[in-house]
Formats: sequence, C-alpha cells, structure tokens
Amino acid sequence: MKRIIDKQTGLFIRDDFTFNEETEIGLDVEASQGFYHPKWTGTEWIEGATEIPPQQPQAPTFEERLQALEQLELERMFNL
Repeated sequence: MKRIIDKQTGLFIRDDFTFNEETEIGLDVEASQGFYHPKWTGTEWIEGATEIPPQQPQAPTFEERLQALEQLELERMFNL
C-alpha cells in the first residue's frame, strides 16, 4: 500500500494501491505519526495544517454522570 500525496500541496490524501500519476504521488514510506494533516516535503513528514481546531470536549460517561448525581443528592440531603 502506498501513501498518496497531492503533487501541488504535498499534503497526504489517503492510503491506497492506485493513484493518478498526473495529480498525485505514491510513496512507499512509513506513515506519518502524530500530525493533524501530514505534509510530505520530499524527504520527511511535517505538519501541514496551518490551524489545528480545538478538540471537542468529551461527553461524561454514564458512571461519571451517576457519580455527579449521587454527590448532588448527598449534598442536598445533608446540606453540605
């Protein structure tokens, strides 16, 4: 499988076995690790994103919600 890169921008598009040789580059290199939008410089991967959006907060789990409700009820019952 190859890493398919946009010829104009150098940005990673997808992993695939085929690619359009006119507009894409197919590389036999290790996958980029830890980049939001990987970009190939010709010799190495760099971060291609100019602005990384903030991560969305995770919704609390059922257990976390239950624990919070129990705490609120205890505070209400004992006026803590």
